[in-house]
Amino acid sequence: MSVTIIDVAKASGVSKSTASRVLSNTAYGVSEKAKRDVLEAARALGYIKNTLATGLRTSHTHTVLLIIPDITNSFWAEVARGAQDVFDQKGYSLFLANSDWQADREKRYLEVAIANKVDAVLLNAPDIGQIQLDSLPFPIVELGDKLVDVAHPVVGTDTRKAISEAMEYLWSMGHRRIGMILPSGPEIEGVTSIRYKAYEEFFRSKGQDVDKSLICKTPLTLESGRLQAHRIAALPDRPSALLTGNDLVAVGFLQACSQLHLKVPEDISLMGMDDIPAASMVSPRLTTVAKPQREIGKTAAHIAIDLIEGMTSPAKTLLEANIIERETVRRVL
Repeated sequence: MSVTIIDVAKASGVSKSTASRVLSNTAYGVSEKAKRDVLEAARALGYIKNTLATGLRTSHTHTVLLIIPDITNSFWAEVARGAQDVFDQKGYSLFLANSDWQADREKRYLEVAIANKVDAVLLNAPDIGQIQLDSLPFPIVELGDKLVDVAHPVVGTDTRKAISEAMEYLWSMGHRRIGMILPSGPEIEGVTSIRYKAYEEFFRSKGQDVDKSLICKTPLTLESGRLQAHRIAALPDRPSALLTGNDLVAVGFLQACSQLHLKVPEDISLMGMDDIPAASMVSPRLTTVAKPQREIGKTAAHIAIDLIEGMTSPAKTLLEANIIERETVRRVL
């Protein structure tokens, strides 16, 4: 038989309402001794708060769903950890779903969120229409950058600025033929457009046209990086430097280079994006654009809690990225 608040109240010698206030973190006016007695009794009895029953009474379940596109990419693991740290402190339980960039999965997870009356959803959901998101019965916080304004808050990295700074860095190292790997798929056209526009604007600022033969679109996976290494190795006029869509692609590229007798950075310089742990573990160690992964998760969680509590939030929060110099970019004459 489960332990109830009444059992905890009896064991600690306080009223049910006092025990309830302590266990729901709203114990204003309750003495420190009473708080300790209630918490000790709850631990001794093995009391577990029934958030579903509480939600039926208060319209809040203290649950939040986080939908990420790729659970194998440690970038999203860091974002999730940052969000969880905040939600844990505030008494919320965070549930994780992996969409694999598939719209039908995203929609199914949102249906589950509705059925289970979650308090908010955090998601990187590029393939779900904004009208669908705007009609959901709970606050939404989107993760990532968006080319167009949306009706709910967005938290991510200032991608446009990050690409511009990465290009400027490669240019300062003497590179002029700079290739770029963009994320592919209609579901992420906004992201691709932001990156391409920054790339195009950079070359325009240098008085040069974009050589579109140096650009490709591909899923941002290890295998894509390996395939791109084979493609670029076969080019008659290779780029001297390559900026990849994320570190997974760059790591895959490096792995294939050893088989292709293509040396990094001697034959081609390589730059990733995100600064996942593997970036500093591969050989040579990867130069990359570091995104504030945990801070993205923490910021999104704080905004979600504000929305749950009826407060307003900024429409868009874009955090700064920074370049981490390691061993995969060389200076050319």
